[in-house]
Amino acid sequence: MRSEKPDRRVTVAYLQVLLAGTLWGTSGPFSVALYRVGIPPTSVAMIRPAAGLLFLFAFLAFRGRGAFRLGTRDALVLVGLGGIVVGLFQLAYQFSTESVGVPATVALLYLAPAWVVGMSAIFLGERITAVRGGLALLSIGGVWLTVFGAQGVDVDLTLRGILWGCVTGVSYGTYTLFGKITGRTRGALVPLFWSTVGGTMAVAAFVVVGGDPLVLPSDAPTWGLALLFGLLTMAAAPLLLFSALRTLEAGRASIGTTIEPLVAAVLAMLLLEQTLAPVGWLGLAVLMVGVAGAYAAGPSSGRGKSRTTSPPPSG
Repeated sequence: MRSEKPDRRVTVAYLQVLLAGTLWGTSGPFSVALYRVGIPPTSVAMIRPAAGLLFLFAFLAFRGRGAFRLGTRDALVLVGLGGIVVGLFQLAYQFSTESVGVPATVALLYLAPAWVVGMSAIFLGERITAVRGGLALLSIGGVWLTVFGAQGVDVDLTLRGILWGCVTGVSYGTYTLFGKITGRTRGALVPLFWSTVGGTMAVAAFVVVGGDPLVLPSDAPTWGLALLFGLLTMAAAPLLLFSALRTLEAGRASIGTTIEPLVAAVLAMLLLEQTLAPVGWLGLAVLMVGVAGAYAAGPSSGRGKSRTTSPPPSG
């Protein structure tokens, strides 16, 4: 694939992807902090999108009442399909984190770039080139070296945890594709809001059917932590990604989000007194090569669907 110099709009979009990945890098520490105060994974899986939904509602309210109107078809796609993907991701992430810990969950989560690159070739016409495929594999390899190079982390890989981790990666990748497809006509905020509505409802239904008690924060600091968790990882980060997907190809953006493990590793060193073995530092270096390469390589030449186009007027 011939490299092209990225224009300013592409540069801004890729920076949005990197910032989204940075914010998502806080997910593990937030979840662990809530577990430690007695909030179980199923409750965290519901509180997180519900908290994000409050902020998304406030953002969307500025656009007027029309922003909340959906036709039947849009409701089925945005609330139904989008909600299933969001709800599945929230539950899988929390169950995987509880079963195998943050490092293994992040490693399995970042099977997503390979999934996105493959699926975007089928549904979006983003041709898989040797460079694109190589960068995706390089980034995934960097993630695995980084998370398993962490010192002071006990990784107990169980079949249940591995399966939930794989579901996390596939659902996360599918959500990236969802944002790319729906953003073409509806912008970034509307699909994000309604899919989060559907996801919150899906998790709530799971909690009710499963008979698990909903445990809410018991004091103001914990409520503040939960609200910040929702703001950063369910409102700000996906809004940045969805906005960037109006310019970037889905596969390229997915590679960029692998910046998350770097942030997670830094936070683990600062907050959890964890360090990296030499192989972990090697993983970070490999990861950065993959992330930087996805930006520098430029768009792939496909059937025309995936070429960068001006975003629609709705946002």
